[in-house]
Amino acid sequence: MKLKLQVQFNNKNVEATDIEKLVKEDVKSKGVKMTTIDTLEVYYKPEDRSIYYVATTKTGDVVGNKEPLFID
Repeated sequence: MKLKLQVQFNNKNVEATDIEKLVKEDVKSKGVKMTTIDTLEVYYKPEDRSIYYVATTKTGDVVGNKEPLFID
């Protein structure tokens, strides 16, 4: 089975895969390898199209974003 998840809000669609890609790119830009991530929590606010995340590595380090990421 292949899942395609979309969030629809105010006549705009956002693909969950696009949110995931944006977050992973930001995590990598901070020098964190995805293979070291234990948990990745992503929060999407559709009213302003902002994304926040918290990533915890297998060693317990926490990486996140204080300034939101925005998706078009």
